[in-house]
Amino acid sequence: MSFVSKIIISSNFEAVKEKLLSEYSSSIIKFIPKEVTDEFLMDNAKEVQRESFIAENKEKIIVIMANSFRNEAQNFLLKLFEEPPKNIKFLLVSPSRNLLLATVRSRFICENLKEQKIKKDFDLSPKNLDLKNFFAFLQKNENMDKNELLDFIQDFAMKTCQYKNLDEKELEYFYKFYELARLNSRASIIISAMFLLLQERL
Repeated sequence: MSFVSKIIISSNFEAVKEKLLSEYSSSIIKFIPKEVTDEFLMDNAKEVQRESFIAENKEKIIVIMANSFRNEAQNFLLKLFEEPPKNIKFLLVSPSRNLLLATVRSRFICENLKEQKIKKDFDLSPKNLDLKNFFAFLQKNENMDKNELLDFIQDFAMKTCQYKNLDEKELEYFYKFYELARLNSRASIIISAMFLLLQERL
């Protein structure tokens, strides 16, 4: 399968790298720099140029991944991008289109890989809200991070609304729990408070 030079817009560099290595032989892929860098510099651009002019009998993909790109480094590579040596293909990976000069973008097709968040399935609902299930859930999730906690509160609020018609005051409690989570309150404290409150009302 022949590779088509392009730009990929994504901040998930590792996922892009894994996909590329699963589709093409590692022997034809050159990462410059070898690890993702905060900024693609002129020295990196010169390395890309040197690698591009190493003669190849088969296709070679030069992969450039960075969180930002110096304008002078991009300008240095414009001619190379426009007229690459035989069998040389380029893949540029950037978190944003705006980090790349319009003159660079115009030389490639551009793919925007939208990172879809995989929503965690929380195994606690009002239907099984007893002390045993609560402690099992708390033990498993007491160290969940802020974003997971916010997702859990939203998930549990939706499940509770499906299970029971909540009045305005009861809905307000969920809003308060959500605000506490945004202020970095500990997950174990918020989950325990939710359990105690709902035990009284469900």
